[in-house]
Amino acid sequence: MSALAAELPLAGKWVTGRIKMTARNPRALVFTFAFPLILIVLFSALNGNAKVDAYGEHIRFAQFYTPAIAIFSLVAACYTSLVLGIATARDQGLLKRVRGTPLPMGMYLGSWVVGAAATGIGAILLLFVVAIPAFGVDIYARTLPAAIVTLLLGAACLASLGVAVASLVKSADQAMPVAQLTFLPVSFISGIWFPLDGAPDWLIHVAHFFPLYHIVNAFGSCFVPGQSGSAFNASDLTAMVIWTAVGLFVAVRRFRWEP
Repeated sequence: MSALAAELPLAGKWVTGRIKMTARNPRALVFTFAFPLILIVLFSALNGNAKVDAYGEHIRFAQFYTPAIAIFSLVAACYTSLVLGIATARDQGLLKRVRGTPLPMGMYLGSWVVGAAATGIGAILLLFVVAIPAFGVDIYARTLPAAIVTLLLGAACLASLGVAVASLVKSADQAMPVAQLTFLPVSFISGIWFPLDGAPDWLIHVAHFFPLYHIVNAFGSCFVPGQSGSAFNASDLTAMVIWTAVGLFVAVRRFRWEP
């Protein structure tokens, strides 16, 4: 216990350093912070008080779109950035050099994951800071614990899959195309860009297989007006836990320190 306490300050410095490096990365800033915020402002302003059928209810567009795009930010921070960042670090020989130092590799890789999760959650907070006063997005105290748990578990799930995919790609040049091809097609059937209410049953069954659907559904359900209960969705959370375990298994088995 004392050894763990002694390592906490060092771990905190590595996580802080990783967040600072992300903040200096123009690509990460654009896709994690700027692009989702622009989408929220443009589409919420264009649709005004229009209502959509989502999560079994008839709700205002901004009330649906804000949590959906928030998950887009989480994917950009915890999945896409990790796939590209770790693959690039491996190609540049950084992972090999760090492995030759006394720094525990668990702490080094953990700083990537925790830094990515903190960045993604920070981007989501920014979206809501803008959307609540500008577009009247409501947050409900009774469902806030479920929203927080979903975000934390969703970040862990996406990060584990990001490390797993980074361990499978052969080079940094492959990382971005692979990250986009494994995210964008799935995002269209996961409820990020438009509600899935009324979609064909076969499409819903396909979407249920992927973790992104469960993250979007669990988080978005926390912001439905008139939602009864705490909004904890056991099936969605279970699916996230299973995919997190799958990502960790692949990452442990296939992770490579050298190109």
